[in-house]
Amino acid sequence: MQNNNHRKFWLLICSYIFYGAWDWRFLFLLLLSTVVDYFVGLMLSRPQVNHATAAPEIPTQEVVENPETKKNLFSWDALLTKPLHHKEPQIWLLVSLVVNLGLLGFFKYYNFFTDSAANLLNFLGLSVNIKTLEIILPAGISFYTFQTLSYSIDVYLGKLKPVKNFWDFALFVTFFPQLVAGPIVRASDFLPQLVKAKNFNDVNFRGCLTLFLVGYFKKACISDNISPLVDQYFTSPENYTFLSCWVAVISFVIQIYCDFSGYSDMAIASAGLLGYKLPLNFRFPYFANNITELWQRWHTTLFTWLRDYIYSPLMKMRPREQRTEIFRSRNLLILMLFSGLWHGAAWHFVAWGGLNGIALIVHKQWSSWIAPYKRLLPLRNMLGIPLTFYWFCASAIFFRSNDISSAMQIEKSFLFLNSPGSENLNIQIGWVFIPLAIMHWAAYKNWLADWYQKIPQWSFVVFYGVLVAIILRFIAITPHPFVYFQF
Repeated sequence: MQNNNHRKFWLLICSYIFYGAWDWRFLFLLLLSTVVDYFVGLMLSRPQVNHATAAPEIPTQEVVENPETKKNLFSWDALLTKPLHHKEPQIWLLVSLVVNLGLLGFFKYYNFFTDSAANLLNFLGLSVNIKTLEIILPAGISFYTFQTLSYSIDVYLGKLKPVKNFWDFALFVTFFPQLVAGPIVRASDFLPQLVKAKNFNDVNFRGCLTLFLVGYFKKACISDNISPLVDQYFTSPENYTFLSCWVAVISFVIQIYCDFSGYSDMAIASAGLLGYKLPLNFRFPYFANNITELWQRWHTTLFTWLRDYIYSPLMKMRPREQRTEIFRSRNLLILMLFSGLWHGAAWHFVAWGGLNGIALIVHKQWSSWIAPYKRLLPLRNMLGIPLTFYWFCASAIFFRSNDISSAMQIEKSFLFLNSPGSENLNIQIGWVFIPLAIMHWAAYKNWLADWYQKIPQWSFVVFYGVLVAIILRFIAITPHPFVYFQF
């Protein structure tokens, strides 16, 4: 479509159809979140009243008797030009927080908190029986909630001008390539892209098609083929040897990376084919030298969101000169605990977040201690990647396990090479890790960068077709849903 408004409206319709195909009832939640934050943005765009020069208010009796005032009583223009008093911005931001976090809290965390409260009261000797509800978790609610919240917060802080066009804002919230599993997009990055009409010359077709195929290969050929083996072990870990434990845990961290980064690659590529640019979500996290660097490379749009809207406000609660190491460490731990809770409404997710928070704190202290010893830098760089990957595997056990107790049992087998079981998984799959690691390293080093741009068009078409045929040969017999759809 050449008309930009028609094109955007068509994309909006497609996005609602895409989301509604899963469960049309949750379209109303998506629309409610959209309308609330759009309206909050408009209210925050009103001019601030200057109390030093503010005119006295018109008496109520005069307003009622003035026919012109009665005529414009519900005028949108009058409402949007009405000055904001000093308390109103906080009230409108609170409206956004209550609505969005209230919906997320009910659908995702109601049963978790009621169960936890009941267990605590029973532990204290107070016999209670709180009924849980059969709640269906709306797809992508954790993602689009953070997306709309960032808009309202940025408008409140004056970092972003509110959008006046409702359809543009609705497309920002519902854009289907990244709606259900990210990347989490900021309004300041996406809304300006809606202003200019798109054309074919703006699209890097070769790059987008290649990225989409890479993402599909990660998901359909690697993640889905590994998934049954991982499920087999984590269903009854007590039956397997410690060697099977290692194979299963490493398989899981490969599975979840290929699953989530594969979706992100396909989302970015799909958006690129439509002329829009989405932020990168993964930057080869398993080649990180330390745990801090890993979390700067893994699900980057989530962790930059948590940094900007949770960690930074916590840090600003004290002046810079009063920020002690304990204060910084506490805020870092809160950040990661919140990350764990965002990923899932269960204590093993919270434990996973807490473990990584502790790891970040330890790494920060360790880095400051060994900073004067420059001679240790080569050794640290050499051991950093395998040690960081080892820690990520150990902590990922809590992420994948069904509960805390089974996680502790698997941790014992993984860390101490001790397991009561005697069965073995099909450990031959471990040989697949070697070529995958080599291919991943080549991509990390940019050895294959832009190869698709350097060959003739006919060669690209032929080669792409061959790759598609090969990939279709190795896709899993039984497809599995994306892991992050549950979040």
